[in-house]
Amino acid sequence: MIEKVNKSRALINWRMITFLLLLLQNSVMVRPGDGVGDDRKGSSSLNYISMVPDKETTGIQKLENDIRSPKKPRFLCLHGHGSSAAIFRTYFDKWPESVTSKIDLVFINGPFPIGYPTPDDEHFEWFTLDKVNTEHDNFEEGISYIENRMIELGPFDGVLGFSQGAIVTGSLPGMQEQGVCLKKVGKIEHVVIISGAKLGGKLFPLPKLAEAAYTSPIDIPSLHIFGKNDVARLNAPELVEAYVDPLVIYHHGGHEVPKLDEQGLEIMFEFLRRIKATL
Repeated sequence: MIEKVNKSRALINWRMITFLLLLLQNSVMVRPGDGVGDDRKGSSSLNYISMVPDKETTGIQKLENDIRSPKKPRFLCLHGHGSSAAIFRTYFDKWPESVTSKIDLVFINGPFPIGYPTPDDEHFEWFTLDKVNTEHDNFEEGISYIENRMIELGPFDGVLGFSQGAIVTGSLPGMQEQGVCLKKVGKIEHVVIISGAKLGGKLFPLPKLAEAAYTSPIDIPSLHIFGKNDVARLNAPELVEAYVDPLVIYHHGGHEVPKLDEQGLEIMFEFLRRIKATL
């Protein structure tokens, strides 16, 4: 009798294991709850992890294989001015699974609603410039908000930003290194800067908090993406030069998160390979 019960249990366990393996091989997981604790209207933190096996085979397969790792780099993602977490997330639908399946992206809203194009608190910014673009009204408050969100939703390995979010992203590692912000979270190990610009450069004044952000070369893996028709293209090089051994994807589009062509994928996989060495 005991032997029959044991055989029955073994059969049930085997069936359960088989079912779980099939589920993992054919699922895309969306992890809820990252936005818990923020009850502002329109606020959300959308974290997606693709677990669909990669079936692509290209000339860059070796680079892709080199970066396979059980631990995914985790990025906090900062949207552009007047956007939101939900909108920003959709920008990455054009990136192939061979990239998105290897990174963990967490999207948050900026701290300051801008009230337009509609007054529904669905559009945000990370800081506010005065009317003549000579002074930031709330830069320190915005950085403090980012730190609190990193504590709440972290830990994070890196930060990814677009447009105004990229401007903030580019300044964070240097400010953290100088000990003026992000003191309660781990070191930012790498950044992705899409259509960004340098604070204190030709377009944007330098906030007091960021005065020393670029005094020393920023020696972490960095990927800079900007386009031929991008409004940021004339100012992006200033920020690129602030980093040690940066990687750059220069695409033919405008102010956008671009679709990655073969050359862009090669550079992206090289960046992910560098990240893997820090995990």
